[in-house]
Amino acid sequence: MASSVKTDKQRLAQTFGKAAKHYDDYALIQRYSGDKLMDLASNELGNIVLDAGCGTGYFSQQWKQQGKYVIALDLSHQMLQVAQQQQRADSYLQSDIEHCAIRDKSIDIVFSNLAMQWCDNLPIAIKTLMRTLNASGSLCFSTLGTSTLQEIRDAWLSIDDNAHINPFLSFNEIETACTGFKTQLFTENVVEQYDSLHELFASLKGVGANYLQGGRQKGLMTRQKYRQLEKMWKTESGKYLLTYQLVIGKISHD
Repeated sequence: MASSVKTDKQRLAQTFGKAAKHYDDYALIQRYSGDKLMDLASNELGNIVLDAGCGTGYFSQQWKQQGKYVIALDLSHQMLQVAQQQQRADSYLQSDIEHCAIRDKSIDIVFSNLAMQWCDNLPIAIKTLMRTLNASGSLCFSTLGTSTLQEIRDAWLSIDDNAHINPFLSFNEIETACTGFKTQLFTENVVEQYDSLHELFASLKGVGANYLQGGRQKGLMTRQKYRQLEKMWKTESGKYLLTYQLVIGKISHD
């Protein structure tokens, strides 16, 4: 992430853990991004898949249904519990992507859907995952770029000077993090529409994306602030928009 503030991985895991039971009900952008990533990875060869940042294991299950041996890795114990209860993978590992204890050259495909934006050091995360791949293996990943949640940032600008979203890396910074490997990268903005701010914020909380680096800002969300946000955010159509800048890539050793 584009910040000198370190991510509190324990608190991040707790935030996602709270969302685990209802995560699949809200994970629309995760599903959209993961489907794109599955298409990108569809021609990859090999039998052993590491789902790095697997969440509830929705895509682990898709890989398993293709006959692959799937290792589901996530920072959150509760997320892995949900995946294990559904038998969505073959083995489960609670670990941080940046420090995952997977044997070198033991994986054929690394699949990482909307997890790497939570890494403090993307180049290290990529090198760590690439180390686990065999010589012909590929890392297929999606993350989020700087336009993500821009509506939250813009709406709050009129109210206070606090940071209300986490910083995201630019496309160029993500591209630079892949230096040293053969890389394909593309980006796409996906705009979600909501009928109310309440529904929009519920969607963020529902997937654990309400984690904020450095903790919550002081001061409660007052009714007055909420009304100001509604006024600033509402479009002419009466909808509330939320942008995600997807950055999707495939990296290999040669």
